[in-house]
Amino acid sequence: MLKLNEKVMYGTTGVCVVEKIEDKKIGREVKRYYVLKPVTQSSSTVFLPADNEKLLSKARDVLTKKQICGIVEELKLTDDVWVDSDNDRRLKFSEMISSGDCKVCMLLLRSLLNRQTELLEKGKRLHLADERALKETQRLTFDEIAEAFGVSLDEAEAYFKMELLDN
Repeated sequence: MLKLNEKVMYGTTGVCVVEKIEDKKIGREVKRYYVLKPVTQSSSTVFLPADNEKLLSKARDVLTKKQICGIVEELKLTDDVWVDSDNDRRLKFSEMISSGDCKVCMLLLRSLLNRQTELLEKGKRLHLADERALKETQRLTFDEIAEAFGVSLDEAEAYFKMELLDN
């Protein structure tokens, strides 16, 4: 059960604040909803039905600074992920992003940024689908790091790059 003013990671929306808990009449039914306000997307609002276990399972606590530092240390010992087939890669990366798992997203982000650097050195660019995956994982990862560390998105990005990118 979510609490008022609590911050949670919600699926691929990112860090949200539980702004309200309210009953809404939809048709003939009155249902309880958690009203989530994304921290970095102030124009968005998510209405999460309190009785929908599948959707509620997409809400989790924002990781702590200690947890993120632990993930960073684990990832330093983990190889990048890459799938050569464009279609297979698009599906795999989409699954990784949808998982909502911070470790998985950080691994994907590092892999995409390293691949982008390799390609730029050859005068090439990432495929469009890879660019989209990169933007999505950056948003989710930096959002959570910024919240956990109490820093700006730019500082979260700088931390990530300093700790996890090949130099």
